[in-house]
Amino acid sequence: MTTFHFVLLITALLIIAALAGYAWHLLQQVKKVNLAKEKEQAEAELQLRHYQEELVSDIRFVSRSVVQQQCDITEGVLRIQHMITGLDPNAWQLTEITAIREHYDATKHMPILDAYKALKPKQRFELDKQRLQLENDNKLSIEKEFRWLAEYSFPQVSLLQ
Repeated sequence: MTTFHFVLLITALLIIAALAGYAWHLLQQVKKVNLAKEKEQAEAELQLRHYQEELVSDIRFVSRSVVQQQCDITEGVLRIQHMITGLDPNAWQLTEITAIREHYDATKHMPILDAYKALKPKQRFELDKQRLQLENDNKLSIEKEFRWLAEYSFPQVSLLQ
């Protein structure tokens, strides 16, 4: 083997060693990025789980408040609809809460907060009369459904299981 071939062999080995070192370095970076992604995903799942648990707790609280007459039926229905669809949109279609859903459909157009305050007194009176009539007509079935909802476990929400 000549000196020239020996120099080429050493150069080739050095290049291969350098490339192997660089490949190892890149592999370590990929592992580091993957670990960071896994950690980030686990943290996101944990935050989502806490959010879902909080929503279930709020749903149960509002449900019990309506049953114990600490919250108006219409206010409870409006709040519950928002929370349930935020947690599990399919749960809003459950047959066990048909009266709640129907009451929501009958009252969702009614103005609240500043829009309600902006109404003339006669308009407010008519709106309140309509709302109270709906609440009286549906009270027993809605309270029954709220009692059921206070115990419902939302089995389709995967992170809660």
